[in-house]
Amino acid sequence: MATLLLDRLKKLERAGIAGEEARKAKLLLSVDLEDKDKKLAELEAALKARDEKLTEAQQQQAEFLKKQRALDDEKREMALTIERKIREGLDAVRVKARSEAEDGLKMKVAEKKNRSPACSVRLRS
Repeated sequence: MATLLLDRLKKLERAGIAGEEARKAKLLLSVDLEDKDKKLAELEAALKARDEKLTEAQQQQAEFLKKQRALDDEKREMALTIERKIREGLDAVRVKARSEAEDGLKMKVAEKKNRSPACSVRLRS
């Protein structure tokens, strides 16, 4: 009977030790899980912050490209306007030069006409 009691005590002691070890293991596991949850939360927060920065950078890049295209369009418009004004100016200069040349030729023709009768009068005399 004493051996039976000893066996039972040993079993109870073992069960108590096993229970205590199980409790310690659960405690360690819960601490480990809490640490991993904290690390996961930190990583998720960092990822969210990076995603926000990326989104912001992409929006800034899109805005920059939009402004760049608008600036390029304005440059093309300005170049076309300058070219058009230069052509208009050249056309005006050409018209004026042509007019002056025609006037000069008309004057020469008129002078020749005026000289011709005088020359013919001299020749007749």
